[in-house]
Amino acid sequence: MNHRLLYIKIIAALLMMLYFSGCTNKVPIRTWVPPQSAVDNIAAKVDYLIIVNPHKGELLYDIFENALRERFTVLPFLEVESSFDTAEIAQQLKNYNYIPRLPKKDRIAYLNFELKENHQLQRLQNSRVVNLHRCNNLIKSKKQQRCRIYAKETIKQGVQNLLYSQQVLFKLSDVNGNTIIAPQQIERNYKIRNKLIPDENLLRKKLSDLIAREYSKLVLPFRKNLEVELLGGDGIAIQMIEKGAYSQAFKRLEKLQSQQNGAKKSVENQYLQGLSLEFQSDLAGALSYYREALLIESANEVVQDAVNRIKAAITVKTKST
Repeated sequence: MNHRLLYIKIIAALLMMLYFSGCTNKVPIRTWVPPQSAVDNIAAKVDYLIIVNPHKGELLYDIFENALRERFTVLPFLEVESSFDTAEIAQQLKNYNYIPRLPKKDRIAYLNFELKENHQLQRLQNSRVVNLHRCNNLIKSKKQQRCRIYAKETIKQGVQNLLYSQQVLFKLSDVNGNTIIAPQQIERNYKIRNKLIPDENLLRKKLSDLIAREYSKLVLPFRKNLEVELLGGDGIAIQMIEKGAYSQAFKRLEKLQSQQNGAKKSVENQYLQGLSLEFQSDLAGALSYYREALLIESANEVVQDAVNRIKAAITVKTKST
């Protein structure tokens, strides 16, 4: 009986250890990856982006300017402003006292764009002859119903073929007019064959959003679905991360690490802290915790992969005050 009780206690202890230490598995994460051209990564070169609209007031250009601003505003790497005149935006920066926010004058970039659109609409009409039948509907059985053709009719049908395209030339330069990256040209098409076609301005918005997103992927990191490995560590924190409670997991891990009282910190929990910040798109914070984890265990391959992943997406910027 005593042996059985001891066996049960050992099993319970092992289960508790497994629960609190966690286990090694992979979790999906939507994190930032390098732009499609690593040479054109402006994340570490530019702090403030000014979108220059050369034809302010023209609906097509205003729609595209809004698409660029909406796209770049959601990215955590830049402050974004838009204007149709560089002198005016410089005055705005001065009047609203934005200059102290910028570490260096040369970290401001001007995004110029030239836009062409092509709208081709072809209306087609065809006709077909159909037979008109007359049946005796008083007879319930369809097999016994006698139908006869009493006339022929020509039915006319119409369809529309639409081809809409936008071609945009992007130029990114600094305050002195020097090119930051080579000009980029992107063209996208939209085809549809239907009786009804979308409104012209809806088409403009659709392609403008698409091209703005494609251009941002060329010059800045973008989010992509990956799988990252968990090292173990605190089991409750791992469950929080798996369920999406990233800030709560970070606070719990921070408390656990601070309770070490001079003892060696857990590399697993330090890594989990960085991972919880990466889930929240705090790349600089995540990288700092990953690097601290490497100070504890420099040969840990999982942590090294995490450091390389963040560094490849963006070089952390150190701003001078």
